[in-house]
Parts: sequence; C-alpha cells; structure tokens
Amino acid sequence: MAGVTVAEYLGQRTDVDDITLAPAVEGALCPFMDGRKCHKKVPVCSIRNKGKLWIVCENRLCSSKKTVPDSINPKKKIKLPLSSYQKEVLMSIAKVSFSPELNESDVAVKREVPLKANDQSDYSADFVMTLHNGKTQLAGPDRVVLEMQGGGETSNTGEITRHIATWAENTQRTNAMLRQEIAKVGTIETNAWRRQQEQFVVKGNVALMTWKGYGIIFCVGELLYDYIWRKIESKAVLPSLKEHNWTLAFLEICEDKDKPVHPGSLPLKVGRRLFTNYQTFVHALINQGEPSLDTFAGEFDRLDGTTINIPRDGH
Repeated sequence: MAGVTVAEYLGQRTDVDDITLAPAVEGALCPFMDGRKCHKKVPVCSIRNKGKLWIVCENRLCSSKKTVPDSINPKKKIKLPLSSYQKEVLMSIAKVSFSPELNESDVAVKREVPLKANDQSDYSADFVMTLHNGKTQLAGPDRVVLEMQGGGETSNTGEITRHIATWAENTQRTNAMLRQEIAKVGTIETNAWRRQQEQFVVKGNVALMTWKGYGIIFCVGELLYDYIWRKIESKAVLPSLKEHNWTLAFLEICEDKDKPVHPGSLPLKVGRRLFTNYQTFVHALINQGEPSLDTFAGEFDRLDGTTINIPRDGH
C-alpha cells in the first residue's frame, strides 16, 4: 500500500507554500458550511490517493444538512440557508445535467427529502432538484433525486491522526510536512459503494415510479467513479441519452487542475459524465460474476466425517 497525502486541511489546500497553514483551534469554522463550526476532531477535508481526490468529510462536497439546533433552545430547529459554496456546486451540476444557459432563479432544490419505501426503512434524498423557468426545453427529466458521495472512509485512519499531531506539534512546521505521504493508509471504495448502492437503487426506483417519471443524478468522487465504472463497463451497452430521454446522470466530481493554484480550497468540477437509462445501469451493476464450475465441484466433507469428490457435472 503506497499511502496517501493530505489534500485539504480545514478547507485549505496543502499544495501551496504562499501561506503557512496553522493547526486548527477548538471551534474552528468550516468554510463549506457558511461559518458553522467544523465537527471533526482532526479537520482533514480530503486526501489524495495516487493523485486522485478522496473526500473524507461529509460536508466537503455539498452538505445536504438543512437545520441545526437553536443555540438558545436546542429542541428548536433553525433552517440553514444554502451557502454560496453549496449554490455554486448545485449550479454546476444543474448546468451540466440540464442546460448551460440556466440562471440561479431557474434551479430549485429541497434537502434531506423523505422517500417512501415498501419495507418502511428510512430513506431520504440528499437533494431533490427541479427546474421551474418555463422556457428550457429538456431532453430528460425536469425533476430529479440528487445524491452526493464524494468519498468515504480510509484504512488505518489513526495514521492520519498521528501524522497531523506530529505536524501540529512541530514548531518548525511547514505545508510540505503536512502534505508528506502517509504510509499504509488507503481509501476504501468497496465500503463506500456498499453503503450507497441500496440507497441508489431504492431512490432511483422511487424517482422513476413517481408521476410523469423523474430521474436520478448520482455524483461521486474520482476514485468511486473509477470503482463503479470498472463494475459496469463490460457488462452492458449503456446508451448515451444526453440529448434524449435519460433517467440517470452518473457524474464524476473531481479536482479542477486547470484552475490556477492559489491558497484556499481545491476547485472542483464535473469531470466524466454518463447520461443513460437507469434500469440498464442497475442491470449492469447486478449482473456481476461468471460461471465458476470449480466452486461447485471437488472434495466435499460429508456430515458423517467422510469425504466425497463431486465432479463438475454433479453426477
């Protein structure tokens, strides 16, 4: 395992030396939540694995949180306005998915929207996005479930914590020290997708069953896009339906390396994208594996303590 590097610390990219980053203090503010306190003990927002971004904070890509407890009366909830950063991310997704000519007044969203499911499980969409300008002619749906999964957990997370502590305690610390490779740490795409796939299947199906037939936009980080694409690329012919009746948009959110390097957060953009049919995509996901005759043949243990050799043909 080669290791990872810290890409962003408390909203600041580490690959610059114009300013020297300082350790976070208690009550430090999250730059992606419009001045709300960072909830992380170690405020690493994202890391790089083999040069690709992996988001490790739920608020980094585009938080769907819509309420917070009132500071005076904690039982009361206060609605959070969309931050300028959230608006920027949502607008970029809307322009890629629907039309580059959209204005902010054309796009509307709801956050953490409950969805009905047959098994009574609690499901909610990160966002429901709709266009309501009365002028844009769309090839696909005009209302969609929008799901965000920029990354997830890492293996040996304690190594990252120790690395940050060592950097913070060094009186001669530099950004170069902060971005040094942390060995034996990796990204766990498998777990991220396992947690997401049931949600993806249920939420997409709910969208398509709803009146008129809506759709789903699934935004994932670079490494997760790679992981999912490897599972489906050879399993089915996925029609490109951007100019037709698409029901699924599969979008990669990646680092925008064309932007100038300046202190601050890393710029993101929509990279690879696929507009296709939701059912075909799901079929490709579940159509995994291939015949494995040796699995079902060979030496078996009988329950009476003896063994038997079963041939491939089962007789």
